[in-house]
Amino acid sequence: MLNRLLTLILSLMLFAGAANAQDLTLTGDVFYRERIALPDGQRVVGATASIPDGQVPLKFSLAIRSDVAKSGGSFGLAAEIRQGGTAIFRNSVPVPVDLAAPIPVSILVARAPIEPTPPMPQPDNALINTTWRVTSISGSPVTGEQPVTLAIAADLRANGHAGCNSYFAQATIDGDKLQFAQPAATMMACQPAIMAQESAFFAALIAVARYEISDDSLRLLDAAEVPLIGLIRTKE
Repeated sequence: MLNRLLTLILSLMLFAGAANAQDLTLTGDVFYRERIALPDGQRVVGATASIPDGQVPLKFSLAIRSDVAKSGGSFGLAAEIRQGGTAIFRNSVPVPVDLAAPIPVSILVARAPIEPTPPMPQPDNALINTTWRVTSISGSPVTGEQPVTLAIAADLRANGHAGCNSYFAQATIDGDKLQFAQPAATMMACQPAIMAQESAFFAALIAVARYEISDDSLRLLDAAEVPLIGLIRTKE
């Protein structure tokens, strides 16, 4: 079920005159002219609302504290109907209200402009779509006949060979920050030294927090800037 928020905001428009110092409640409704219905299950911020069968008008009551009421000035009500965190209806000009003699208010909302979605950060082209060969793990050189490798695709799926088993993991890249989820690997058994090296590689991989690239070399570091994995670009 979609989650829409009806948000009512009381905003000060102009300081002028005086207002009643007693607590009071503003009531009214919010409506729009399009022939659509909102689903049930609404949540409300700043006011209470009843939305029977998802139909307008949407009734509200908004309690005003006495310290706001006695501050003086002119006030207006602005309403938004939200889907998730995005406004889909709003009134562009607040509707004036008189806190000294409040009466029910009707607020007409219209379609809100569509806010552009910010572009997703693009991964470093020097890092992705390249097969890297691991040369060291936590300062120790890699041994064994099978190269230990790492490759990250454009969709941030990482995979390679860990010396005994093939593996894959999901990567997250933000600028020079790089993280890997827990790798999943095949279940082959190899010599104890190779298996220990593979376990050390997986442990280092999930501790990675940042990367550095220099020419054909790649270094993966932890959050304290300690190098964990050294790699070189393989030649196609």
